[in-house]
Amino acid sequence: MTYRKEYVLGILSLMPLLAAGTYKGIGWLVTIIVVYVGIPVLIWSLVVDRLVFLVIGIIRYFRESSGHQYYFEKLVGPPGFSRRILRDFRVLLFVFVLSATVVPRITDVSPANIAIVSNAFVYVAIFILAVPSSIHVLFWVLEDSGLRCHNPKRVTVTAPGAWMSNWLASVGSLGAFLTFAVSLGGNLDKAIALTTTLFASLLPSCILAPTLFYRRVEPGILAKVRESKTAMAMARLFAPPSSPSVPPSYPPSSPAPPGTRLA
Repeated sequence: MTYRKEYVLGILSLMPLLAAGTYKGIGWLVTIIVVYVGIPVLIWSLVVDRLVFLVIGIIRYFRESSGHQYYFEKLVGPPGFSRRILRDFRVLLFVFVLSATVVPRITDVSPANIAIVSNAFVYVAIFILAVPSSIHVLFWVLEDSGLRCHNPKRVTVTAPGAWMSNWLASVGSLGAFLTFAVSLGGNLDKAIALTTTLFASLLPSCILAPTLFYRRVEPGILAKVRESKTAMAMARLFAPPSSPSVPPSYPPSSPAPPGTRLA
């Protein structure tokens, strides 16, 4: 599976940042790539692997008392382009909202220091993308691994944590970011302009970092998950029912020759 579309979108969204620091030379390019893309992917590669096996171990331990049945579907690989982009924007929304909640608590948000606050917002957002957003990446890996939860009472089958991922990126929580933008910009017009600028600053990270994770890191994690003892034990526990045995069929007996008396 190729990721050309994501790479194109990510590089195009990166152009304004690179153009803004052209006069700074090659150091600016290296800083952008390392800080905006490299750090999140590095943190995810170190943390998500351990979180996945921790969650699967907890599921195996509590599977009897939870009342749910957990099993692995046939591995179908990473999701398609539209699904991946939807995930990227959920992470972007999560980063925006959480950053808008944190920044006013660490610095004075006012139109007088818009440059300082904007820089603080970007750095806080990169940290949130790298560390708290690992929970989103964890749910992606669990879903892509084929792990499913069957609720017998509701007769539903879902990926573990899917509801939490949706809740973390709830559109209703955008009010926190809008309040932050208006406080910093001073009025709605400036707030919209500021939102657009910050959006353009964070978009490359939220596209390129997940894309590199999908291509370079996730396949190895999925292989280890599917080959783990826990996955094999769950496969035996929830093995598909065997088809009923079919009685052997015998060829019809040859007709008796004419004049033969049957006993």
